[in-house]
Amino acid sequence: MNQVIFGDADFQALAKWVAGRDCPYLKIEHKAVRFRSYVGVIQCNSLCIEILPKLDRWLPSTDAIQACLVEMLKVSRFLKIDTLRSVSISLTSLPLIDLFWKFYLEEVTKLLQEGLIRSYRRDRGWKPHLKGKLELSKQLRHAQAVKGFYTQATTYDYNHPANAVLYGALMVLRRLPLSPANQILLGQVLNRFPKLTYSSAHLRQLDALHFDWKMKRYQDALFLAKMILKDNSPDIRSGSHNGVALIFDMNALFETYIYHLLLRSKPEQASVSYQEQRYFWLKRSIRPDLVCQLEDKRVVMDTKWKLLPKGQPPMEDLRQMYVYNRYFRAAKGILLYPKLGLNESITAPYHGVGASVDHGICEVRFVNVVENGQLNIGIGKELWASF
Repeated sequence: MNQVIFGDADFQALAKWVAGRDCPYLKIEHKAVRFRSYVGVIQCNSLCIEILPKLDRWLPSTDAIQACLVEMLKVSRFLKIDTLRSVSISLTSLPLIDLFWKFYLEEVTKLLQEGLIRSYRRDRGWKPHLKGKLELSKQLRHAQAVKGFYTQATTYDYNHPANAVLYGALMVLRRLPLSPANQILLGQVLNRFPKLTYSSAHLRQLDALHFDWKMKRYQDALFLAKMILKDNSPDIRSGSHNGVALIFDMNALFETYIYHLLLRSKPEQASVSYQEQRYFWLKRSIRPDLVCQLEDKRVVMDTKWKLLPKGQPPMEDLRQMYVYNRYFRAAKGILLYPKLGLNESITAPYHGVGASVDHGICEVRFVNVVENGQLNIGIGKELWASF
């Protein structure tokens, strides 16, 4: 692994940027930074931190781990990284942060080529020329102080919440240190992008919008833009600590990765659902990660991105699967963990009161996430074959 010095100035910059923010992915301690079960990148001024999945037991270098993370994001459809135009380049030749910025800028470039969305909006204010409906009361009240006409008119332009969010994210990138290639690409995008005004209200408006066929092409660019804008505010006290975090919950990424592997390899007569919900008590519900149906056999599955050195799952995981088995009438419940060393899968029935009552079976299964130096994309076939 490459050795990089993380100095006191870097620590202080990161601590000031984190202060006052909701950062579930890391915790600043006394002369230490504790990272949690998240992966991605954090950029704070010139400091760039890559948080990679714990695959160093199976992979020889950070480049190999980075490539596996990118592939996992691609398979899970968190990001359609295969749409990068420069797909011929080696992903490991780019730092992870540069790869994300490149992806975002190329997605916005594609939208500009296709044409940005325009929409009708009500425009009210002082204008140098009379256009639209004159609001007489405002005009008479301020006519002596303001020159022009106070009008209300309908305007058809690019001032759509989706465009404003994209523009706001571009303005954040403008403040960050970028690679020379991304700096050139950003300049080209800004030269073509209409000058808009962004505020946090645009994000709220965007969340309330229905994503129709016109908006679907914005989906990947907006996904990254929202992540960029989430932590974009400069620290008011320091005035100079700009930063952004592109962070993914590793547990959510792992379960989505397994779901897509099952989906792409499922037999014709099989089905798999993601986080199917059943009511448990009053309005509270339970949702296993995956429910698989193969002919008349149903299996519930929960994925866990954590290592079990002794091969024994926590009691709360076993209790969770017992409830899932009963509520989903499953033939078997599977707790799925990454395999560590000589971990062996265990299958055993639940004990219970009443010999004639079937309390279900729980399998603790370990899978090789990595095989032969790359992600094991055959996990889905292995799981279907074991049902």
